[in-house]
Amino acid sequence: MRVTMRILGVLALAAGAARGAGEQDVAFSTWFGGAEEDRLTAVAVLTDGSILVGGDAEGEGALVRLSADGRNVLSRRRTDGPVSDMALDADGRVLAVGGFGVVALSPDAQKILWSGATGAKGARVAAGPNGAAVVLAEQRVTVVGADGKAQGTWAVRGGYVEDVACDAERGRIFVAGFDNKRGYKNPVQVAFVYAYDATGKRVWKAYGWGGKEVDDRHLMADTRGYRLAMGGDGKLYVAGESAGGNTIWSRQSQDLDEKADLVKGDKYQNAYNTSANHITYVGRLDSETGRSEGGTLLLARLSSNKGNTIRPRALAADAYGNIYAGGMSASGCPISEGAFGAADPRGAWFCVFDKAFARRYATTFGSGRTAAIALGPAVVVAVGEAKEGVVAAAAFQKEAGGGTDGWIVSLRRK
Repeated sequence: MRVTMRILGVLALAAGAARGAGEQDVAFSTWFGGAEEDRLTAVAVLTDGSILVGGDAEGEGALVRLSADGRNVLSRRRTDGPVSDMALDADGRVLAVGGFGVVALSPDAQKILWSGATGAKGARVAAGPNGAAVVLAEQRVTVVGADGKAQGTWAVRGGYVEDVACDAERGRIFVAGFDNKRGYKNPVQVAFVYAYDATGKRVWKAYGWGGKEVDDRHLMADTRGYRLAMGGDGKLYVAGESAGGNTIWSRQSQDLDEKADLVKGDKYQNAYNTSANHITYVGRLDSETGRSEGGTLLLARLSSNKGNTIRPRALAADAYGNIYAGGMSASGCPISEGAFGAADPRGAWFCVFDKAFARRYATTFGSGRTAAIALGPAVVVAVGEAKEGVVAAAAFQKEAGGGTDGWIVSLRRK
């Protein structure tokens, strides 16, 4: 196995549930990569506290397990192509997906429990009931049982389908994406979130309106649904984007004429002085009905105070309703005073919101993007890729190996 796999930034940050999401304690930050291109796209915190990362290491797919402090590589497993996503089920088993298909590993990631052919480049996975995996691949949802065989599959009606989540206790499956539609004169992209039962019957729809409907309300900013996460509180969380402030995210998810009362904080959570720059939306939905239970916008700002682009690619939520989001951005990201991370307010951003969508912590980790976030009982871990700007702290690998390298961030939760 030709995997140099030296490790980029693991940053430990304390997102204290009882003490407040903004109280952060950095454990370590490290580069991860060799002389060739390396990318980390998936992460899980295992039941013993060790950290499993997945991605593309020098042209080979790999799963690498690290000690909880990020200093030691405990195991490496090659995959036949990059790992695009991971999830843990209720018993701590690891589900990993990519072009190689889907595989279930034991809670210590040492033993293959089952594998299936369902998967694709960029596929997404969520933990289903009774040891099953719910895979989104090429606009199809497939429920793969604990024997590795498909139990059911259906196509999702949508132009672009980006992510999948599952409420394993209630048997609900959710997808997010967007469609190309048209208003009276101009095209418009419209985000959607759909819920299905285990047979593929659609239970509810959120957003997803027609082009003329949004045009009638002057809400013609393009919108996209990118990430979903089941929170530890049983709620469904969505991260999307909008090309400007006249957006459907400002409306109740199932009533285009009802304002959603977006939480507006400082200039980074208030969409004024914008044009078509991409703005991140983070919101909470009732998983039973699809009704919006709150949300906020997040944008970057230039020194002129004009809005700038910030796009979501990672999302997680805990049992207290704290929300952890990340992605990539242009210049002008919000940076909390004294925050650990890159000095440059652009690139791989990371942000923590509390239950009321107040921003408690914000930083950047390097020049690239935050690709995935995972929660453990004591930590929140983020991974991604960058070419420069990652600050090493208690690092396994203090410097980049060359080209684009991965990084890992582990944040303690008090």
